[in-house]
Amino acid sequence: MPTNVPPQYREAEQRFRDASSIQGKIAALQEMLQIMPKHKGTDHLKAQLRSRLSKLMGDLETSSGGKGGRTEPFSLPKEGAGRVTLIGDTNVGKSLITSSATGARTKVGAYELSTQEPVPGMYPYLDIYIQMVDTPPITNKSTQSRLYGLLRTSDIFVFVADLTNNPIPQIENYFSELSEWGFNLINHSEKTEKTDLMVTKPTIILCNKADIPGALDEYQNVEQKYSSIFPVIMVSAKDEVGLDDLGPTIFKTLDIMRIYTKSPREKLSDFKKKDPIVLPIGSTVIDAATQVHKDLSKKLKYAVLWGESGKFKGQRVGRGHGLIDGDIIEIHN
Repeated sequence: MPTNVPPQYREAEQRFRDASSIQGKIAALQEMLQIMPKHKGTDHLKAQLRSRLSKLMGDLETSSGGKGGRTEPFSLPKEGAGRVTLIGDTNVGKSLITSSATGARTKVGAYELSTQEPVPGMYPYLDIYIQMVDTPPITNKSTQSRLYGLLRTSDIFVFVADLTNNPIPQIENYFSELSEWGFNLINHSEKTEKTDLMVTKPTIILCNKADIPGALDEYQNVEQKYSSIFPVIMVSAKDEVGLDDLGPTIFKTLDIMRIYTKSPREKLSDFKKKDPIVLPIGSTVIDAATQVHKDLSKKLKYAVLWGESGKFKGQRVGRGHGLIDGDIIEIHN
C-alpha cells in the first residue's frame, strides 16, 4: 500500500478488516475509494479495491436474489466543489428538486420508492458546480447497506421535509434513524480541525411543497424548532420557487472559496474570472499552488494578488498569505 494515504484511509481499511458482514465491508471499501489520493501511484491499489468491491457486490446480490454483472450504482465518484446528498422520505420531492436544480433525469413519481438508486446531477452555482445526489429513503431495507457508504462520503446532508405531512415528526424520525447509523448532524459553524467528517455532517433542512395551502404555518413551526441549529429553507419544487436560496446556503455550508489563477503573461485588463480553484476556507497561496500542480508549489517564490485579502491591488504576497473568496493570484516561481 502506498505510504502517502491520509489517516482516514487507514481507519477505513481497519474497518474493512474488522467488518463481519458483506454490507460492512462494502461500506468500508466505498469509503477507501473515495478517500484515496488521485495519482498514478494509487492506480494499482484502486484496481484491487474495485475488484474486491465488485466481488462483494456480486455476493450481496446473489445472497439477496438480485442479478449481478452491472456497475454498483451506489459507488459514485465525487465531482465538483462538493457532494450534497438529499435525504428524506418517499414522495417528499427529492427527485423533482434534483431535476429542477441540476437537470438530472430522475424518476419523479407519486408512488412509494420511485427512487431505487442514487441519481447524481451537477448543480451550477456562481461559476462552480456542486454534485447533488437524489437518494432512496434510508428506511428502504434493500438499499440501506449500500446507501451507508454513499452517505459517509457526502459533504452535506440536505433533509427534504414535506410541509403537507407533519414535517416535524418526519424530521425527528429521520434524524433519529441517522443517529442510529452513527451520524452526528451539525451546523457547519461547529466544524473543527478534529471533526470526523465521515460521520459528522453539516445539515440543511429544506421544507418542500410551499405551494400547498397551510404550508406556511407548518414551515414556521419547523423554523421555530430548528432554525437555531440548522439552516431552514422553504421551497416549492413544483413551482420552482425558493430554490435560489439553496445555492448560497450550500456554498456557505461547504466552507469553500473560489480562487482565480492568472498567468503572468496575461494582462489584468484581459483577464476574465472563470474556472476557479475551489479550496477550503482558510487556505493560503501555497495551497492554491499545490492545487494547480504539486510541482508548482515546490518552486513557488511569491504570488501577485488582486482581491479582498490584499492591502492593495497587485500586492506581492508570500506562500503563507491567507486567501479570501474571489481573490485573483498570479503565481511566480
